[in-house]
Amino acid sequence: MTQQTPTRRELSTEGRGTGVTEDAQPFEWSDVEQRLRTGGFRWFTSLRPDGEPHTRPVFAAWADGVLFTASKEGARKSRNLDGDGRCSVAFEEDGAHLVIEGVATRAVDEETLRRASAAFDDVYSWPTRVAGDELDADYGAPTSGGPPYRVYQITPTAVYAFPAGGQFLPARWTL
Repeated sequence: MTQQTPTRRELSTEGRGTGVTEDAQPFEWSDVEQRLRTGGFRWFTSLRPDGEPHTRPVFAAWADGVLFTASKEGARKSRNLDGDGRCSVAFEEDGAHLVIEGVATRAVDEETLRRASAAFDDVYSWPTRVAGDELDADYGAPTSGGPPYRVYQITPTAVYAFPAGGQFLPARWTL
């Protein structure tokens, strides 16, 4: 899969409370991707039909320039994404607050579902398998309702990195 080359723009550090040190260096895209490949919960926000935000903790696994997340067919997250794919994912990892804004589409083809399954296993050690146009698993999160799960592929449009201690310059990447 061909990935876009992101374009970085440093964000302003003027004003009180930025906490950025004078010797702060630019944050590189490779630093973003390294953190995206880690496990842990991500805060996922989708839009309800009335435009109100819906935020929940989720697994989101990075692979080949996209984030994958899984959801039950009838879950609010699935219904939101089926109606409007705009979403964001936020988390803190290794001194960086990261926010990914993008558009989610449902993955239904076997090749993409296999990539998602491999990404969930690589990032979370969560073994899944393709079952039709969803992923099946022997277990899931206690609040997930259990398998099978739809898979959504989030294609980033913008990624932000904010320092959690001043060691790098805040930045925005457009893809």
